[in-house]
Amino acid sequence: MKRLLALLLPILVTVGLLVYALSGVDLSTLRSTLLEGELWVIPPFLILLAFFFFNNALRWTLILRPFGHFSVRQVAPSMMIGFAGNNLLPLRIGELIRTVIFAKESGCSRSGVLMTLVVERALDLVGILLVFVTGALLVGELPPGWSYGLAVALAGILSLLTVLVLLGRFPNLSLGLWKRLSPSLPTLVAERGQTYLTELSRGLGALATASTGFALFLQSLLRWYVAAALVWLSLASYGVSVPPGVAMLVVGVTAAAVSLPSVPGFVGPVQAAFVFALTPFGISQEVALAASILFLVGHWVPVTLTGAIYFVSRHYSYRQIRREAASLSEDSEIA
Repeated sequence: MKRLLALLLPILVTVGLLVYALSGVDLSTLRSTLLEGELWVIPPFLILLAFFFFNNALRWTLILRPFGHFSVRQVAPSMMIGFAGNNLLPLRIGELIRTVIFAKESGCSRSGVLMTLVVERALDLVGILLVFVTGALLVGELPPGWSYGLAVALAGILSLLTVLVLLGRFPNLSLGLWKRLSPSLPTLVAERGQTYLTELSRGLGALATASTGFALFLQSLLRWYVAAALVWLSLASYGVSVPPGVAMLVVGVTAAAVSLPSVPGFVGPVQAAFVFALTPFGISQEVALAASILFLVGHWVPVTLTGAIYFVSRHYSYRQIRREAASLSEDSEIA
């Protein structure tokens, strides 16, 4: 039943989001709008996209610092394979594939690598919320109901920063709490939980140094400002120039949408997010959808090709890597 729900829920969510995004759209107008897109945006789009992932790889090297000193060249292959996996496979299994491959190539423990991705996601969330808040402040007058989203974003930023700083400065805090709770838990759960929390505390060690912590937050913020520039270029291809604040709001809404369970490739969440975020500012559904398709394809094709090239060049067995990723998933669920 659990597996059936895990398969059906992403399909239902994707269909629902696509129905919302396409509701009331004139398909012939959408087709003509897509064909009218200007190609001059492609070179700057690809350059910014490359910088987006270079920055992500550089940030990961800093998060990995407590486990060893790695270069961008060392971390980029597994990172891109993981992102390609997310584009092709369900349930974000690309993150687990990334963990398995980097652990193989670096000699780090799988649990340790996996916990660095937890830190990465937490930093991403802080960056996304900050970009959304910045966009809201720049726009000034928000559409009706959006002020609640702004309040949630501000509360989320304060909460996440507090937790990250506390865990980074006092790494034994979570372990101490777990040791108090674990005697009442099954032995396997207690042991796995302690292993993952130990590795998480180690991964958060990168935040214990003020200079490194500041660099990580700055890179996380920069990453999502670059994403806003990609949104702006996607719209500019169809003759629409939006204020930077609007592009930032689109990034925040899109990030929330792609966190929902959906089919691989994020088809549906991206379209619904663009329509939801752009139409209140007077942009037609057809243009919003056309820009969302350019944005999605502009990410999906180069990222998937790059990840596939890295994977093939390393002569890994897909079945073996997938099996190891599934085993890691089971271990983390037990913990």
